[in-house]
Amino acid sequence: MMECNQTVGSEASPVINRFMFRQVENVLYEHSAVDEVAVINAPGKDGGECLVAYIVLRVDGITEADIFTFMKQSNQLTDDNLPQVIKFVPRIPKSPSGKVLKMKLLEQY
Repeated sequence: MMECNQTVGSEASPVINRFMFRQVENVLYEHSAVDEVAVINAPGKDGGECLVAYIVLRVDGITEADIFTFMKQSNQLTDDNLPQVIKFVPRIPKSPSGKVLKMKLLEQY
């Protein structure tokens, strides 16, 4: 797994970030082993932010390398839009209305 030590998106507007997050999520949802995805900016080691993809898998045996390879081969994302970190999680915390609880993601994982 890559380290979350690279600043990305810190100068981009929230609208651009949301569009980029959705773009990454859409590519990941195309993978047959992916059940749920949430992409967010997380605090990096350098004080900036890095792109992290939290993934709930349908099947075991998928690695971070498999996911990175899939994203690169999709030709839908630039290298700048690839997450720096992939985290496999048992579930994505959501509000009763279905909104991803980003702070819970950061706290729990």
